[in-house]
Amino acid sequence: MKKTTLSLLLTGVLVSSCATDKPVDPVKSELESAAVCCERYEQFYFQPLKLGASESFTIDRGSHAFLFDGDKSYFKAFSLPVAAKPYFVIVSSYFVDKEKRTGEPYIFSPVVMFLDADYRVTRKIDEGVVNPIEAGNSMNHATLEMEIVMNPRAANERFMIIYTTPALLNQATILKVKKISIIGWTIDDYPVHNAPIGKLQVNLTSWRQ
Repeated sequence: MKKTTLSLLLTGVLVSSCATDKPVDPVKSELESAAVCCERYEQFYFQPLKLGASESFTIDRGSHAFLFDGDKSYFKAFSLPVAAKPYFVIVSSYFVDKEKRTGEPYIFSPVVMFLDADYRVTRKIDEGVVNPIEAGNSMNHATLEMEIVMNPRAANERFMIIYTTPALLNQATILKVKKISIIGWTIDDYPVHNAPIGKLQVNLTSWRQ
């Protein structure tokens, strides 16, 4: 199977946040007190996805929570189609202007994990994004995007789970934002806190020749 690729519509970096008291801390506290839904992966509800489908969703306080390797996260789970040819899973996460209770922008930095038909982990993509995201002059135009190659001949990957980790929550995603000043256009680094909630989309697309 080809090596999983990580591509960005507008490329992204994770750096450690310098603030001790982060604006998303109240949301993290709610996550810590949230009840877990299940004891095992096979107890999850896996929403079916079809090749060519696009599914937008929100991960938030209303989502199920689970202990992934001992660390709690809200999550979304999908079942994948049986395909005869390779295809792509594209996971997009959107920058949100602000969380009402904090007034600060945030983003969900996803972990994407795959399971086989027996609910055993086959792959886990959990390193986050590695380059700064070019946002132009508006955060609303920036998208964090992961493009993952799926090769049905190499692994029996039937399920996908999207969640996040404490390592990612303790970092921030950096936007490079263009600003106008008296000396003209400048590009400033703008850190956006990673949060346990966010707005995302999943697309399943055919293999590009």
